[in-house]
Amino acid sequence: MKYERLIKISDKLLIKIFVIFVFFSISQSKNNFMPNLPVGEYRIVFQKLYPCDSTKNHSILFNIYFNKKTLSITEMKGNLTYLIPFDDTLILDINLSSWGSTGGWKPNSNVHITKNACSSVKNLLGALWSTIAKAFNFSTERCPILLGTYVTSGIDLKKFEDHNFPKVYFYGKYKCVFKIRNAENKVVGCVVFEFTLIRPWETLI
Repeated sequence: MKYERLIKISDKLLIKIFVIFVFFSISQSKNNFMPNLPVGEYRIVFQKLYPCDSTKNHSILFNIYFNKKTLSITEMKGNLTYLIPFDDTLILDINLSSWGSTGGWKPNSNVHITKNACSSVKNLLGALWSTIAKAFNFSTERCPILLGTYVTSGIDLKKFEDHNFPKVYFYGKYKCVFKIRNAENKVVGCVVFEFTLIRPWETLI
């Protein structure tokens, strides 16, 4: 009986050792395949969306905002108002600021200024352009976007990952100031996005 009891205890001990070994093996495997590199493929976690400091006399108005529909779904809602056509006579001006290690925004971490604003936005957004056009009920998915006010009941932000921006970038917190200028370099539309780029397997606390 004592001998059988010892065998049972030994078997249980071996099982525990095996479970611990497997656990640490899996943990080590995860660390090997998910290194904490500063740059790589990412997921976008959107946090804020708001107008620029001054939108007075703007001809393109971004009356849009983020709305948390459920614990797992956040939407973009609101309307876009075009008092002038959004076409290729306009200039696209994107300025990306990064959040410093000691706090505060560091502007001009990435600046993109180009002519042909409508076509440029369409190319940058890729498949997302079609999603936005349908959600806001644009009269066409082609440029230009004609005068009018376009309303959406909500676009799931998960759809915003289907774009033509670089698929690999530095992880961190960013602020994107999205401006539209006319031929005289006057700002006619402006909106700000704040977001964080995280590793595909991470969650933002």
